[in-house]
Amino acid sequence: MLVRFNDRSFPVFSAARAFPAQSLRRELDRLFGDLERAPSFADSFAPTVSFVDTAEALVLRAELPGVAEKDIDIDVTANAVTIKASRKLETLEGYTAQRRERQSFTFAQSYELGARVDPERVQASLKQGVLTLTLPKVAEAQPKKVTVTAAA
Repeated sequence: MLVRFNDRSFPVFSAARAFPAQSLRRELDRLFGDLERAPSFADSFAPTVSFVDTAEALVLRAELPGVAEKDIDIDVTANAVTIKASRKLETLEGYTAQRRERQSFTFAQSYELGARVDPERVQASLKQGVLTLTLPKVAEAQPKKVTVTAAA
């Protein structure tokens, strides 16, 4: 963790005789500040994913900005789901990119499910860059309602 100290925590000398650590500290702050603002391309892309467990199904939502439906591959088994996606950025022929902060990526991730699901009834939709998977639970994995009767 980077801790920034207040300027008042260092001894203050007259303007004619500057404290050498202040210029070093200023340069280090500038260097680390630039690194904090720089995009990190070393990290591989991993979408933000959330799971919601309803009584009848598991609902997975994954943020996949800029990914088309044809570039998403989903494999479902009774207890796991695998999502593969890719985004390719291309420039128009005859043009060059002046600045490129968005990046192409390929993503593959498997998730173990907390309940058995029916792979035949899975529904998937992509709306505004959010992939929604509805994974219906098998009948024996759905909760059963038990009624209580008074004993005589």
